[in-house]
Formats: sequence, C-alpha cells, structure tokens
Amino acid sequence: MALQRGIKPEEVCVKRILSFVVIVSLYLFGAATQTLAAAAFDEKAVADFYRGKTVRIIVGFSAGGGYDAYSRLIGRHLQKHIPGNPSVIVDNMAGAGSIIAANHIFNAAPKDGTVIGNISGQIILEQLFANPSVQYDLGKFRYLGVPIGETYLLLVTRKLGVTKFEELLGAKSKQVVLGGIPGSTVEQGPILLRDLLGANIKVVSGYKGTADIRLAIESGELDGFLNSWESTKITSLDKVKSGEWLILAQLGDNPITELPATNVPTIPQIAKTEEQRQLLRFGAAAPNQFGKVYVVPSAVPQDRSAALEAALTKTFVDKEFLADADKGKLEIAPVSAQQVQKLVTDFLGLSPDLKAKLRKMLKP
Repeated sequence: MALQRGIKPEEVCVKRILSFVVIVSLYLFGAATQTLAAAAFDEKAVADFYRGKTVRIIVGFSAGGGYDAYSRLIGRHLQKHIPGNPSVIVDNMAGAGSIIAANHIFNAAPKDGTVIGNISGQIILEQLFANPSVQYDLGKFRYLGVPIGETYLLLVTRKLGVTKFEELLGAKSKQVVLGGIPGSTVEQGPILLRDLLGANIKVVSGYKGTADIRLAIESGELDGFLNSWESTKITSLDKVKSGEWLILAQLGDNPITELPATNVPTIPQIAKTEEQRQLLRFGAAAPNQFGKVYVVPSAVPQDRSAALEAALTKTFVDKEFLADADKGKLEIAPVSAQQVQKLVTDFLGLSPDLKAKLRKMLKP
C-alpha cells in the first residue's frame, strides 16, 4: 500500500492493526449475537410471514441527518437478511428529539413486525424526568441493536489559551464559551460540567446543529463545543490533528485509543466523587452508547422480533454493507441488543436521588 503524504510508516502499521481489531470485533459481535438469536425463531414461519410484505424503518429525525443516513444505509442491505426478503423502506417522523416517533411506534404503529423504529437513546432522560409529552416506556421496547455508540469530547480553540480541563476549575479559572443545541448532549454535557464540577463554562443555547456551531467558532463567537468523536472525525479531524482545536476532556468511562491527543481525561478522572461519576455517566455518556437505537414494540411476536434482531446483526457484518458505509464515511462499531437492554435497565433503576439531581440540572 502506497503511503499518503505526511503519514509515517508506523502510523500505517497502527491503522492496519486497528482495522484488524475492528474486523475481529465485528466478527465476534456478529457470531455471538447470531448464535443467540438463531435459536429463538422458526425461520420458515418467519419467512412465510414476511414474503411479499414491506418493512418500514421510521426515523425520528428529518431527512439528511445522521440518523437518516444510517437508516437509509441499513435499509439498503437489511432486506436480504430478513427471512422472506420483504421490501424495506425508510420514512421520517421528526420532532421533539424523536419523542414523536417513539410515541407512534409504542402506541399506534402495527405490532406485527413490519415497523422498526430508529430513535434516540437520549430520550430516556425525558422519560426519567416525567416529560408530559412522553407516551412510551423504553423499558418495554424490544431492542434490535445500534450501529455505533458515541463518546462526546470537550473541544476548544487553541487561541483561547486553555490547554487542560483543570484550567477551567477554581478561582483563577478562565471562562470558555460553548455553543449548545437544546435537548442534546451538545448542550446538556456542558451544563453538567458547569453545574456538577464547577467548570467555568458559559453555554450559548439555541443553535440548530453542530454545523452552525462550527461556523460560530470560526467567526469568534464561541470558544468551542461538545461534539462526538465520531462526528468530529468526519467534519473536523484536520483541526484536531493540526492543534487548532484542543480536546480538554472525553465524556466516557474508557479512553478513546485513536484520539490524536494524549492524556485526555475521562469521566473517572474529572469526577471527584462517585456521585459525580454516576451523574456524568447517566447524563452524558450512557445515553449516547445507544443513541441511534433500533426498536420494535414488545408486542411484536417473539419469532419476528428475534428474526429482525438477527437480520440487523448480520447486516452490521455484511461486507457489501461495510463497503457502502466506508464510502459514506459512516463508522460501524455495533452495540448489541443485550448491551442496550442492560443500559436501559440501569437507567430505569437509577436511584430517586440521582434522578432528581439530574432533572434539576438538565430540565429546561
């Protein structure tokens, strides 16, 4: 393989190793989950039901966004892995951060396995906060899987003059102005860092998307923002690699090994108490591990929901699917249905004290 300009041989070696690890992980993910799901349904009976039918994936966000891009990619390949090979189409039902779609799937959508929902894991917080708009129970969905979990980073411009998260703490701290998107981790994460840890952060709310925030950073209106590493790699990797943007913290329990920066603190390092760690985990980290989750109502017959789970798992390791994902710059690092179920169970079992404190900080 020819070396790209500016890339050292050792970097190529590391990339090859990382690629191998990802491939092995995908294989193990697929093999394990397929084995579990395969015994759970009668393939002939499922095929008889789906043959000649259409399966709809309802995306809880507008067309052209990240959720829509993943669902349309998945929709192009899912059909061949569902017994009976039904047609698969993608519809959008945007609104309230996918609450509208979740309500529809939970209450009004057919419960026969012909409708799959693609909703945001972040809306579990709205359920915990007893938002009156919530008419679903995330504990009563059947989870099919997630194409990728996300970890958010605190990104600031170098010209701010802050190079470490610790410099935002204490009496002599320097203030950083961050852009926020209401109801998202982009805004809720900075609020937690400010109100929970005492970081000197000013949040400017009201931005519609991260593209608008990036423009505001370029114009000098903002010093930075919280954005996922997965999105940053697509939109702004050059700024991170050049040092124009600095990463002060990563809101995850485990460090991201592929970050260009080193020694970027994680939640266990920036949190001073176990309570702070739990609030950061449940308020900003855990919801994004199942952010782009695929679900069906629990009333869907067991054999069909198991078949859909198996089909999604097979799609995630499909070579043609992965090639299309690579062309579209969509990263695939699946989170299994079992992992999602555990995260949801942990959320719904959150102590009343932690739930009340989260609500106090994050509820508008």
